[in-house]
Amino acid sequence: MATISSTGIGSGLDVNSIVSQLVALEKSPLKTLALKATNVQSQISAFGEIQSQFAALTDVASRISVASTWGARNAASSNTSAATITATGTANATSFSLDVDQLAQSQSGSSAAVAPGTMPGAGTLTLQLGTWSAGGAAFTPGAAASVNVTVEATDTIATIAAKINGTNAGVVASVFNDGTNERLLLQSKSTGAAAGFRMTVADADATNNDNAGLSQLAFDPATVDPLTGLASGMATAGIPVQYAQDAKARINGLAVTSATNTLADNIPGVTIKLVATTTTSYGLPGELKSPLTMAISEDVTPAVKNVSDFVTAYNKLNKSLTDLTRYDAATKTAGLFQGDSSVVGLQNILRNMLGSASLGASSQRLSDMGLERQLDGSLTINTPKLSAAANNGTTLQQLFTNNNSNPLTNGFALKFRDLGRGVAASGGSVTNKAAALQKNLDSNTKEQTKVNDRAALFETRLRKQYSALDAQMAQLNALNAYVTQQVATWNKSTA
Repeated sequence: MATISSTGIGSGLDVNSIVSQLVALEKSPLKTLALKATNVQSQISAFGEIQSQFAALTDVASRISVASTWGARNAASSNTSAATITATGTANATSFSLDVDQLAQSQSGSSAAVAPGTMPGAGTLTLQLGTWSAGGAAFTPGAAASVNVTVEATDTIATIAAKINGTNAGVVASVFNDGTNERLLLQSKSTGAAAGFRMTVADADATNNDNAGLSQLAFDPATVDPLTGLASGMATAGIPVQYAQDAKARINGLAVTSATNTLADNIPGVTIKLVATTTTSYGLPGELKSPLTMAISEDVTPAVKNVSDFVTAYNKLNKSLTDLTRYDAATKTAGLFQGDSSVVGLQNILRNMLGSASLGASSQRLSDMGLERQLDGSLTINTPKLSAAANNGTTLQQLFTNNNSNPLTNGFALKFRDLGRGVAASGGSVTNKAAALQKNLDSNTKEQTKVNDRAALFETRLRKQYSALDAQMAQLNALNAYVTQQVATWNKSTA
């Protein structure tokens, strides 16, 4: 049968209260450990913010350490109907004149009109890319190999067009239907004089230069129909032909050519798109004045934004470090990292770096460009000074991007980029500090576990000891009661 016991009954002592108080004394170190754990947790959270802000500053510094992120240019054409202009940050601020003498174009031609469904005849078409000179008088083949197209007697104009397109020979074929008849249209895929083409024929009727059979589709102005004495095929008199040609222009009077209507390599960083030819104006309606004026000026917006982004990221980190390492006399409260050598050391490194120089730049210090350091370590922007620096060519850019292969004298963007990467790398001060804080927290947790385990064993031992005491006291009480009873009985018997 199960028994019910309650420690202290035998002894008459309040054992539960005694044990609870003794165990509480054994657990008293937990209060100190819990306070320390709370503080370390707060430090870990705060240091996580520092890591995040360091990363943000490093990201900004990395982005603005590249020279191309500083330069921007405004480009304008005096007549966008004739030519447009764009410029990258590598372009110099300048202006120049532009005459557009000729636009680049592709070659195109058309066959004579035939009834829908007409089958011109069998044979072989040979397509060759190259350059026509003197309006079709002579053809110079290009480097690409010629392409043959086999035509069956049952092939229609549409079938032939599809076969040409299937060869990928640099020529696009299509069928034009005017509602009554249809024509084979050919056009080179690219513009420029070298994108011209010739299409010769090996006609199944054994005559390759007349306007009968497959020969009527040839494009070879140099070949003459023996019956008419005129060019045959698509170059027949009366059928319009457009020959491929390069664009021709003059920049400040200097002739330039291009296979396309885009001039991209003549002036570094400048791209010009030609839209229409220009002529000297005689006051007639619709005429374009020649030449055009193309102007390139500096756009300081990216440079100012780069500086602003840097200052914002730096100030945010600086404020966090300042708040976490100072002592507030008014509230008599110390920052979480007051006196911490690692965090104070980072703060000192940052501030010393602000006061360093960027060798090679015409102005070597941040203060020269309007970035002024305050007593609390933050930066403020002197707007007039920064504006003057931003409008002074690449002076501001050099201050941040000069690479002297020396971390002490590099541009400021490189300095802060490399610092951020270093402290965040494995073995870096930020990484080490974060690891040390986590190690402290882990050690604290283990110590609390030890205290609790020790107290549990202590409580078990106490209860065992008091249980034994209870048993002994119960026996003594029973013996005392028995003796008392026997004495009382004896006294009665002798009375």
